[in-house]
Amino acid sequence: MRAALLAALLATTAAHAQSTTFTFQHGVAGYLGAADTTLRAAEPTVALGSEPEAGVDASDGGQPAQALLRFDGLFGSGAGQIGSERVVTQATLTLTVTSAGSGIRFFEMLQPWNEATATWASLGDGVQADGVEAASTPFLQIGANDGGGNIEEGTLVLDITAALQRQQAGLTAGHGWALLPFMPDGTNGIDFYTREWTTLAERPLLTVVTAPVPEPTTLALWLSGLLAMAWGLKKRRG
Repeated sequence: MRAALLAALLATTAAHAQSTTFTFQHGVAGYLGAADTTLRAAEPTVALGSEPEAGVDASDGGQPAQALLRFDGLFGSGAGQIGSERVVTQATLTLTVTSAGSGIRFFEMLQPWNEATATWASLGDGVQADGVEAASTPFLQIGANDGGGNIEEGTLVLDITAALQRQQAGLTAGHGWALLPFMPDGTNGIDFYTREWTTLAERPLLTVVTAPVPEPTTLALWLSGLLAMAWGLKKRRG
């Protein structure tokens, strides 16, 4: 009887622990919610949202360049969305880097933006990490504040789990991320393909692993079973 109960408990736990992976890449499997652009101080009024590459550089034409990236429609009840019955356990951002460079600092955007109209000037001399336009501290930093090729060309996979968990919890508004250069010495610019790039597989990719939110009754049953098994083992040893 006890063995049967244990088997049932383990089966229930395994079923509820089963993970589901969601992928979001513009133009793939019907997803069309990505947005990205570059803000160049050297071209302060030019919108670059239709360009196939974005860049992050402390000295692009002698002046800074920043990038913006966002994935809309991640959470909800629609097809392909992450529902409220699931919780984010892991998230990665994959970029295809086309030009090795110094590094990138990732900040959560606090204000909305539109890739078709966003420019260096329209955002007030680029994005300010001031706690108003973007978060005051980065949630991720890669590379260093120097002119080296710290980030290599090719596929770059970044762990952004905490950022996605904050977004799912409603702690951020989902306005995406500002990719800012290390200042003042991150002068070896990094370029990567955007959602406009012709090869779908090389566009920015967001991969999110989720697990079911445990039901209270399942948790109670699981805990009761653990206690019963622990008590049985104690009696046996005694």
